[in-house]
Amino acid sequence: MKKERLKILKQAVGIDISKDSFYACFKVLYEDGRIVIKGTKSFDNTVSGMKKFYEWVAKRIKTRDAELIFVMEATGIYYEELAYFLHEKEEIVSVQLAQRLKYFAKGNNIKTKNDKVDSKMIAEFGIEKKLKGRDFWTPPSKEFKMIRDLAREHTNLKQAQSAAKSQLHALKYSHDANTEVIKMKEEQILFYEKHIDTSEKEMRKLVKSDSKLYEKINKIETIKGVRFITIIKVITEVNGFLLFNNIRQLVSYAGLDIIENQSGKITRKTKISKKGNARIRAALYMPALSAKKYNQPLKIFYNRVMEDRTIKQQGMVAVMRKLLILIYTLWKNDTEFDPDYEQNKKKLQQTEAVYCNS
Repeated sequence: MKKERLKILKQAVGIDISKDSFYACFKVLYEDGRIVIKGTKSFDNTVSGMKKFYEWVAKRIKTRDAELIFVMEATGIYYEELAYFLHEKEEIVSVQLAQRLKYFAKGNNIKTKNDKVDSKMIAEFGIEKKLKGRDFWTPPSKEFKMIRDLAREHTNLKQAQSAAKSQLHALKYSHDANTEVIKMKEEQILFYEKHIDTSEKEMRKLVKSDSKLYEKINKIETIKGVRFITIIKVITEVNGFLLFNNIRQLVSYAGLDIIENQSGKITRKTKISKKGNARIRAALYMPALSAKKYNQPLKIFYNRVMEDRTIKQQGMVAVMRKLLILIYTLWKNDTEFDPDYEQNKKKLQQTEAVYCNS
């Protein structure tokens, strides 16, 4: 008697990706509740590697009636090419935040960590979770990606300019400095200044061509100390906050979440994780310096944070985190910054308390 084939309910490909390669695991959920691995393999993170990967997946697909989802972690920019590749193939792609996958692994008591184990864990995540809607990745518009690329180049140019200025300063104060080298360094700095200005103008031009985006950015600019360029750098790095369901996820993605280091009676210094997007932290640093001096609500906030602290950097990180949350909130609510919000909120709570007790 021929054995009846069990129905496949769901299929997931977990992908652990890095700069040069990625590891894939194909898992299937059957109607009897069994989850079976159909294969694991490593591929080069190149176009040819992606083609081989897609052929490998195709050989393992037994049905297209059951949902097939490709799940990967948002690791810098390394996942992007594969995500675009799969999207063009009209496949369902889910890009997950590292923190969410970390909590899933912890909840499943997965302690070993390597590429193969991570790909299995990510595939398991794709099988177990009911991913839908905003869990599915869609590429940013061509214009939005162009703005992001310009923003990243602007950051690179600013960093190069800063380094060149430091080198010029050292040259000018060195003994018997070569005037030709000084001239070359000055020309280099002018080159950076020119391209920084060009990139800013091009970004503004692209943003103004999208009236809705331009309006939202103008509203966020009402935060004193936060400039147009900062806002652009933040929102393009988070793809318009599409991946985020709450503030905690966003703060973790930026690497501005606090890590406590305590064991028994020993309490070591707390610090930020820095395991997130370094570009966001870099974009927020100078605005935070300005905000803690000239933005009255944030100045009060900074002073309150620093009451029991002596390390100024802790207050700076708190202001950076506050700015990121403000940008996220104003973007989501499509509203302007209200400097009296906290004060008005307290007054309302006090009024409600009096009313309830009367």
